[in-house]
Amino acid sequence: MSKVVLVTGASSGIGLAIANYLSSKGYIVYGGSRSAPENKNFNVIKLDVTSDENVSEAVQHILDKSGQIDVLINNAGVGSAGAVEKTPVEDIKKSFEVNCFGVIRVSQMVIPHMRAQKYGRIINMSTLGSTIGLPFRAFYCASKGAMDLVTEALRLEVEKYGIQACTIHPGEVKTEIGSHRIVSISYEDETYGKTFKTAFESLDASVDHGKDPELFGPLVEKIINSKKVKRNYYIGSFNEKLGFNLKKFLPYYLYEKILRAYFKAGD
Repeated sequence: MSKVVLVTGASSGIGLAIANYLSSKGYIVYGGSRSAPENKNFNVIKLDVTSDENVSEAVQHILDKSGQIDVLINNAGVGSAGAVEKTPVEDIKKSFEVNCFGVIRVSQMVIPHMRAQKYGRIINMSTLGSTIGLPFRAFYCASKGAMDLVTEALRLEVEKYGIQACTIHPGEVKTEIGSHRIVSISYEDETYGKTFKTAFESLDASVDHGKDPELFGPLVEKIINSKKVKRNYYIGSFNEKLGFNLKKFLPYYLYEKILRAYFKAGD
């Protein structure tokens, strides 16, 4: 029988590409999102990862229709931008609610069923920035970094039940994340506006030239079929991976100097 896959955040970008690809390979795919736009390639369900009730209903719907959930791909996420000093706590909560608590919420609903069938794959979508405190992206990085650590712990807790969990860390990907980003600062802000403008014009340009979302379908299929799933998978350009790895080896004052120059944080 074909494996049953739940993909969150499947209305666009990476999630849509993964759902379309896995469906084309014969998987039974349920693509969840808040907007739930029609798609002829896979089963569309309304799924808001910030709602206990909605997540419970969506998971039960899949179980009623297909009897099992073999693979969970926690892809739903939200970008955010703002200076630490001036970001309202409510905006910070929104980042964590989707990027961290949403992953936990859906996983908690699905794991008991995977445990009962003694098989499961949980694939969580993070970012290369989850180990770096990037200027004006503090709460995006922090919410994804928290999710990374949850995934590391989860791996050890559930492996004896036949469930393997991992994290994918993409660099910039050509998606619509910028249009849905939580922005908590303006270019006119007297304290940080000028530096923020420089940093985010650079970020938006890198997204426009980012990786193709279509790359992620084959990677996810490889993970699903792997006997031993790695803890982390890193996807990005040479420069993105270099920036990620430099933090491990450079003295921190030198690493910060590079970040300041890139983001013009010293201006």
